[in-house]
Amino acid sequence: MKIINKYLFIVLILCIVPLHAQDSWDLVKENDGVKVYTRTNEVMSFKEFKATMTVKAKVEDFVAVLFDVDGLTSWGHNISEAKLLDRPNDTIQIYYAVAKAPWPYKDRDGIYKNTFNWDKKNRSLTVEIELLEDERELSKSYVRMDGYGFWRVTEISANQLKIDFQMQVDPGGSIKAWLANMFVTDSPYQTMTGIREAMSLEKYQGESFEFLIK
Repeated sequence: MKIINKYLFIVLILCIVPLHAQDSWDLVKENDGVKVYTRTNEVMSFKEFKATMTVKAKVEDFVAVLFDVDGLTSWGHNISEAKLLDRPNDTIQIYYAVAKAPWPYKDRDGIYKNTFNWDKKNRSLTVEIELLEDERELSKSYVRMDGYGFWRVTEISANQLKIDFQMQVDPGGSIKAWLANMFVTDSPYQTMTGIREAMSLEKYQGESFEFLIK
């Protein structure tokens, strides 16, 4: 039943959401051009979040940052370790990451699958995020997380993007929902400001990707 509910929710968040669902989002933070929203749902007791911002950059800059999995520790919120496990083609990557948890809880880890989908007509990139039920790298030192979500990057102009980041995460273990929900604001905000700064770095400029057919 958990798996069925999980994939049903993925379909819901990646499709056009009914107006009444859109209205259920609560704006919880707005600062430095980033807006963060949260809401509850019937799939998990942990709040879902979304964050949005506009940034001067190209979609290739964004993809270049995500492809540099080792660099995730420099901009992902509380990410202490990250490494690429598999990239069978240029639209799928699977990586491992460890996230710091507040004392006295164990740090969390996860196996993430990114699937890149470019919509040429609407000039929009969707990167589906799925935390896999995978025992690779399983360690007693960490608690394995579950979750799903997406990045959506839309070209507003030749050098301007609208970026949306939406996730539903179950941190696993014995952590209470009310405690986890206390951190659901900081994570998306810090992640958005971090990736914005990363995209401006020279090492991510000038990249090209075959699946981004313009």
